[in-house]
Amino acid sequence: RLTIHAKVAKKRSSVTPEVQATAAAPVVGQSLGEDEMKFVNEQVKSMSDDDMIAMLEGMGNIGPEEEARMKAMGADPAMMKKAADMMKSNPMMRKAAAMMMKNMSPEQMMQASQQAQSQMKNMSKEDMEKAFEEMNKNAK
Repeated sequence: RLTIHAKVAKKRSSVTPEVQATAAAPVVGQSLGEDEMKFVNEQVKSMSDDDMIAMLEGMGNIGPEEEARMKAMGADPAMMKKAADMMKSNPMMRKAAAMMMKNMSPEQMMQASQQAQSQMKNMSKEDMEKAFEEMNKNAK
């Protein structure tokens, strides 16, 4: 068989400092094994509304160690607290989130968490505020 195009030697790409710094940051769910992810997924699927409220209250009352861990993952603890408060006070938003999570596999749940982490890492405080306002408006 003959080829029309000439073969070109492949070049190795070098890793930039930004990529190295990003690669070192912890990722949501990274430390969970497959069995642990399945367990978490099943726990989420069986949560009642009261369980969800208790979880959101816990998210609103995190300690300094948890805040540091969240910051290392690129998450903003203040924004997470705000999101938890917003969901806690909005039953329709809570139910929508619960229904969405009940239909997700452990892998989909992990992927959604990592995608949210990635998107939030690149957002300014103003962009996050705007997104929260929009979510709150749409949920009413």
